[in-house]
Amino acid sequence: MATADGIMAQVYVAFGQGTGDFTVPEDATQVLHDRYFDKITADVISQWEATYAVQVLERIRAIGRMAAAQASANGDTEISAALVTTAAERVEETSSTELCGPPPP
Repeated sequence: MATADGIMAQVYVAFGQGTGDFTVPEDATQVLHDRYFDKITADVISQWEATYAVQVLERIRAIGRMAAAQASANGDTEISAALVTTAAERVEETSSTELCGPPPP
């Protein structure tokens, strides 16, 4: 069975898959933890493999790709915390998952 820490580990891996060769400092990964760890409820844990994992992890990869694309456009070799935040907000606007969805109104 999944655990909250195990799910976050998968989130970090998926994000890294999206970022490719860019350096990701600790404060950028902290954005992911701060943004998503508390959304890992008992319901998410119990349904992770069957319902949430594929959808959420693809959205996390998209966050990584978007942050990497913007860093590249800026001429940077590192993904900043601000880029992660901006990418997460943009992906969340169109997401329909509990873990990676838009904030409540």
